[in-house]
Amino acid sequence: MSDYSYREFLELGIAVCVSCGSANIEENQIKQTKNKPLEHCYDCDFAEGTSTCMPNDTIFYPKAELTLINIKRGKQ
Repeated sequence: MSDYSYREFLELGIAVCVSCGSANIEENQIKQTKNKPLEHCYDCDFAEGTSTCMPNDTIFYPKAELTLINIKRGKQ
């Protein structure tokens, strides 16, 4: 990982909800609403904050990737 800058490394990750681990948060939505904070989670309906889920997380990262694909397709 010495070839990556810190910013490039973080861009590999996916923003997820710290409460439930879902990527279905306002920050990841295509059309963001003005009345919800970026860390608002639509799955647990809470806005505690976000964390970055990295590709080496074998449990949450595949789920977060799938959620992002569904958001882009308009299924969330």
